[in-house]
Amino acid sequence: MNQVYLISILIISAQCASFLEEQPGMQNKIYSIKLERTQSQARKSFFDFITTGQHFRSKSDIMDDIALTQTTQKESIKLYNFKNTQYTGEISFGAQENKFKVIFDTGSANIWLNSARCNDYGCKNHKQYDGQKSLTYEHLGYDLDVEFGTGELMGEINADTAYVGNVQIRKQEFAEIVRENGDVFAYSDFDGIVGLAYPTMAAYHFNPLFDNIMQQKLLDRNVFSFYFSRQEGTRTSELTLGGWNQEHFVGDLHFHNVANKYYWLLEAENILVNGKDVGICKRGCKVIADTGTSLITGPSDDLYDVIDALNIDENCKNVKELPTLTFVLDGIHYDLDAHDYIMKIDSYGNEVAYGSFASTDSFLEMGAGCECVGTFMPLDIPHPQGPAWILGDTFLSKYYSVYDRDNDRVGFARSK
Repeated sequence: MNQVYLISILIISAQCASFLEEQPGMQNKIYSIKLERTQSQARKSFFDFITTGQHFRSKSDIMDDIALTQTTQKESIKLYNFKNTQYTGEISFGAQENKFKVIFDTGSANIWLNSARCNDYGCKNHKQYDGQKSLTYEHLGYDLDVEFGTGELMGEINADTAYVGNVQIRKQEFAEIVRENGDVFAYSDFDGIVGLAYPTMAAYHFNPLFDNIMQQKLLDRNVFSFYFSRQEGTRTSELTLGGWNQEHFVGDLHFHNVANKYYWLLEAENILVNGKDVGICKRGCKVIADTGTSLITGPSDDLYDVIDALNIDENCKNVKELPTLTFVLDGIHYDLDAHDYIMKIDSYGNEVAYGSFASTDSFLEMGAGCECVGTFMPLDIPHPQGPAWILGDTFLSKYYSVYDRDNDRVGFARSK
């Protein structure tokens, strides 16, 4: 996976038969957005960034409210898909041709774009938003300041018309990065982040993108879903707005209720290694479905216990015998095999997923000097949301995920 980003952070239960069935005469509008898998870096600064509180400072000229106007529903949307371990798509601000490559992130709630007013390298190295060129730009005057271990981002929240494909979202609040200390975004292969978590996480409780879509009644169903293809460099991954695409999964969708409307947070009954209870979910475990995180993360002590139980040989000698890791939610077993959670790091520091190889033999034959590692990282999410596990792209590339705001639940099914 050539360098891994963590940008953010899951989910739900049954009673879904009537929702899954198409209703007679119902015109369901479903929009799909092609995503890219892009190269990313395993930088601790991203973990620091998403686990650090954001400080909001109001200016004297803040508007008290933003009037939202209902818009006409769209019936078609152009889709995009790209390569590697981060999945990105396009969003436009101000005009449809003003496109930015972004991560659609269920683990955060704010929108971040680089501002044309920013002269730091991290901004100049990416496409920059220029409000002076937009007829629909609104200056709101809210400051957003994020401090983390290796730097600081300072932004200003303003508003403009956003376009996701042909879906037009009026008066969408977003943060323009006007100062970047440190290199948290400097070498990233995307221009911004679009948060899709709950509005309780958003700065000043402004509406995240999907909440404005809901408020402006742009979809028949307030549902979105993700398909993360494992075909590197292809245009086959997909974000779907308004429902899900059954062509991308097999079997049934199993839904689980959101336990806390902040993250897409779900309650897991257990985490098993080769079907055995390793004692880390004695009172249950919290799990978060996070499309903005490449890895699976867990509370430090619990994760180390799991890694010890997996017993991954750094020389890959036991890759064919490695156990199955299972997350159990509402009695449903979501299995991850070695093929899903192992990668090699070559002598140049490049990370290559086991699942990207045609066979186990070809994976084992990859160059001398490579090291086998699991796609895991310790992360201690503080109370009240934590301690919790993050189910990042390692999990979400195997399981199609559906995020249902009408019923506050998350569904998983085996991806094709």
